[in-house]
Amino acid sequence: MQPIFKSASPGFKIIYLFLLLFIGVIVAGIFIRLMQMIPGVGYAEGAAQVYLSSALQSVFAIALPAYLVIAFTEDRPSHYLKTNNNKKLIWKIIFTVLIFCVSYPFVSFLTRWNSAMELPDWMSGIEGVLRSMENAAMETTELLLSGNTIGSLILNLVIVAGMAAISEELFFRGALQQFLMEKFRNGHAAVWLTALLFSVVHFQFYGFLPRMVLGTLLGYLFLYSGNFWVPVVFHFVNNASVILMNFFWGKTEWFVRMDEQPVTFSYFIAALVSALVTFLLFRIFRSRIRTQS
Repeated sequence: MQPIFKSASPGFKIIYLFLLLFIGVIVAGIFIRLMQMIPGVGYAEGAAQVYLSSALQSVFAIALPAYLVIAFTEDRPSHYLKTNNNKKLIWKIIFTVLIFCVSYPFVSFLTRWNSAMELPDWMSGIEGVLRSMENAAMETTELLLSGNTIGSLILNLVIVAGMAAISEELFFRGALQQFLMEKFRNGHAAVWLTALLFSVVHFQFYGFLPRMVLGTLLGYLFLYSGNFWVPVVFHFVNNASVILMNFFWGKTEWFVRMDEQPVTFSYFIAALVSALVTFLLFRIFRSRIRTQS
């Protein structure tokens, strides 16, 4: 595709990106309403409605805006997105899964700590709104994870894990992070700003810190690997692990106890070790990439 806005500055690319996201949300909403008018589809309730909404928003509000901005401003979209840079991809993916496993205790600790945060009394009204938003998001998640059939498992892996991983990485790492890097000429600034926005747009205050850390991990994986599929694999594994654990062990006593584990000092030490080892792994990862280059 011949770029239409080839001379667009990084700032305008970011504006176009969020403008198309806004338009995409509207288009996805229109498609949802139209599909609900189709006999049979319109009577879908509960999880079916959520699957439909999630799939359409992933395409029209997240993936398509990112690809269109890149296609309109770059000569070779796939080259810009680094989808074809598959040199040493297997060991990069193995390293990515290792980083996911090692960083899990730290992210889990942040999840517990963030969810238990309490705002001052004078912010009780704001806290009530934030809690209600969090509860609504949790109800949606529990609805999707409540299915106990192979069909529901496959749908969750495809839509909740797969489509979300590809579309969100296309938007945040493939487009936004690279636009910010062009603007600030600083990879670290681009990674952290993208991670911040990645967490903000989910509108979940009580999951803000762990999601920002996940966004940072995803950002550095993309920055150091130079391959779009590396953060996609991490994102997919992160989502799929929750789906699979809930499907196979969601009702077991050990899983419930693990999910309700309090924030103790030993838990803090384990999280600290996890963070340090993750940091060291990233240094090794970056060093090896540089050596190969």
